Amino acid sequence: MPTIHPTAEVDQDVTLADSVVIGPNCFIRGEVAIGEGSRLVANCCLNGPLRLGAGNTLYPNVCLGFAPQDRKYPPGRAGAGVVIGDHNVFHDGFTLHRATADAPTRVGDHNRFLANSHIGHDCVIGDRCTLNNGALVGGHVEVADEVVLSGHAVVHQFCRLGRLSMMMALEGITKDLPPFCLVTVKRSVSGLNAVGLRRAGLGAHLPALRRAFDILYRQRLANTAAAQRIAQELPGDPLVGELVHFVRTATRGVLPYVSARQTGKGAAKNRKARKTG
Repeated sequence: MPTIHPTAEVDQDVTLADSVVIGPNCFIRGEVAIGEGSRLVANCCLNGPLRLGAGNTLYPNVCLGFAPQDRKYPPGRAGAGVVIGDHNVFHDGFTLHRATADAPTRVGDHNRFLANSHIGHDCVIGDRCTLNNGALVGGHVEVADEVVLSGHAVVHQFCRLGRLSMMMALEGITKDLPPFCLVTVKRSVSGLNAVGLRRAGLGAHLPALRRAFDILYRQRLANTAAAQRIAQELPGDPLVGELVHFVRTATRGVLPYVSARQTGKGAAKNRKARKTG
């Protein structure tokens, strides 16, 4: 039998696996199903339709499945809800909203969402992603596997983030971030996520990806022309193929490029201005 604290409120429509633990002052309403081994530590609020898989941990003040922050959406409409996979960790104050469209807001497996991070309505989040403290993902965003958003990074609605991409702290993007790339300054790509690729056991692909990155960002080609040239020059590498497909299917366009040298000059200029101001 599931363990439910006496102060928790659980609707009759809620389905709990036998090993689920519901801590004090939790509130679960509507058509909610929670899988084996999941644990709500305390003060968590879940609103259906919602399916939460196995082995998930929800820390205090996590809120899942409530109405989206969309003026056009009737707050009482249940909609397609939320579907969450297995072995995710939701830290204090995390929020995620239900979908406005026919498909649910989705979260995969083995993700970690740190304190006060947020995922908007109609998002699709892959596996093994990390949203650090205060990271914000707008509605209708697609996040591929193993993406990292550093503290207070912000993603505009309808953007896509490719696999193993990374955003540094306090950065924001309004266009698609290609797979394996870094955002470090000025809403722009600054290089490849070489450390992340090596940690994922994909370091052997770095030479081909560096050449592809050079064609895409340093040869002053239009995105379509760059993708075609990359495909012609580097046809055998699957990660390069993934990058080409991402660029070809971008509807918002991909982020522009700012080199590390340009970033350094800008920082030096700002320091000089502060000294002479």
